[in-house]
Amino acid sequence: MFNSLNKFYPFNDDLKLNLQSISGVSLGLFLFLLFLQPLDPPVTDFNKKLLIITGYGVITLILLSLLRIFAPSLFPKLFLPEKWTQKNEIVLHIIFVILNSVAFAFYTTYVANIEITFSLTVKIVLISLFPTLFLVIIYEYHTLRLRLQHLLNQDNDFSQPKAEKGSDDLIEFESENQGEYFTLFPEQIIVIRAASNYVEIIYKDKNKVARRLIRSTMKKTEKELSNVPFLLRCHRSCIVNSNYIQQVLKTPEGLKLKLYDYPREIKVSRQYVLSVKNAMENPV
Repeated sequence: MFNSLNKFYPFNDDLKLNLQSISGVSLGLFLFLLFLQPLDPPVTDFNKKLLIITGYGVITLILLSLLRIFAPSLFPKLFLPEKWTQKNEIVLHIIFVILNSVAFAFYTTYVANIEITFSLTVKIVLISLFPTLFLVIIYEYHTLRLRLQHLLNQDNDFSQPKAEKGSDDLIEFESENQGEYFTLFPEQIIVIRAASNYVEIIYKDKNKVARRLIRSTMKKTEKELSNVPFLLRCHRSCIVNSNYIQQVLKTPEGLKLKLYDYPREIKVSRQYVLSVKNAMENPV
């Protein structure tokens, strides 16, 4: 259970989405407090009451903006998307709930002039949970939309070989010290090569070829990819996407592979010749 908290979590750094989400959640909280009145200021003037309730929405807006927009801009090393985990996301939500609850408690006491009781404290904490729950739903929905769009783009890219159906699960590449996380869809990968104490991942990103180094071994990487049949080991230092194999070349040095979107020919070791031939004869 605790190990799962260290798994990669897609950190949302989309400024436009953050502004829209934070504004929408704060407005929703204001409307919730206005119509249901769980925190009812003891004033008879409606305009004054409306102004006080507006203050709760403003507090939430400010705190969410600080944590979701300004903090990542001021401290980028603490909010690296490739190193963001489920634990980081949970901690960020807990920090917001604590800060928002404390701010609401002070505001309720000194501005709304409502006496703080135990039941009111519980209400404040529960109300502070609402924005985090709605943000989780919004960000998850956004992530699912991006994944769906990616799959649709892959299907419409007729210049590239087809990937195996059902291969839409993200692959998580994790460094040996668990300090770096990197995720890709299996069909994005073109080739993976050993590079000293690292592995180099060459992949497609928005129809462009990109590269990424991560500290790991080929043995560990092959194990992580074991459930993806079209990612094929062809050499002790190389794994290829069989759907990207354009041509198998017979040379005096043995078999070599020519890939789409990769300029170098890749040698096939003798021990992997049979598996490569089977992959070409029975494409997935």
